[in-house]
Amino acid sequence: MPGVQRLTCRVVALEPASRDIRILRLALPKGARFDFRAGQYAALGFGELPARDFSMASRPGEAPLEFHVQQMNQEGASGYVASRLAPGEAVSLEGPYGEAWLRSEHEGPILAVAGGSGLAPIKSIIETALALGVGQPIHLYFGAAEEDGLYLAAHFEALARRHPNLRFVPVLSAPQGDTRRRRGLVTEAIAEDFPDLTGFKVYLAGPTAMAEAALALLRERALPEADIHADPFYTVAEKAERGLD
Repeated sequence: MPGVQRLTCRVVALEPASRDIRILRLALPKGARFDFRAGQYAALGFGELPARDFSMASRPGEAPLEFHVQQMNQEGASGYVASRLAPGEAVSLEGPYGEAWLRSEHEGPILAVAGGSGLAPIKSIIETALALGVGQPIHLYFGAAEEDGLYLAAHFEALARRHPNLRFVPVLSAPQGDTRRRRGLVTEAIAEDFPDLTGFKVYLAGPTAMAEAALALLRERALPEADIHADPFYTVAEKAERGLD
């Protein structure tokens, strides 16, 4: 497992991906390397604000580092990224952390489930697996309320065209008007499509409610806990409610 590192990076790009998600790219210091496993996360510090956890969306060894930052409020780290962060600015990085990394030795099917900026670690996992040349089926289910929330959908559709073993299933829970997308909760779509998950590895990242519903479904399907990989992420309000630091 890679050891924890502390680095000062620089913002090289910041671009909108959806109404509330921005893709942040950070350059490492000259000559430095940051070792992590696909699916892990790091604590990023912006200015004087308390550091917050964000998952790497890039593959290990890929430069620059990519993160997906979803605006949760006006005052915290996500609000700062949305309104004040500028190219060239220094960002502290500490990591990697997390246990929901790609188990590349697994030869059975993979189910990846994402919601919101939880797509970041899932992107790293899927792109790393494909780069390693895995041949087993990979099913990516990406849930959002509306079409705007399905950021990077075109990227994954193109990736699925290049890799026949990758299946990309976007699901909208509250689409505005007509849509070609599948409707409903992402967990409902998974329940409908997978009556049996024997032999699967599942990687899960997204909003707390979605993650908890997915975990309940996986346990109902009797998937062993050792085959479910998810790191708990909570908003500041959720941490306060649960008595977490």
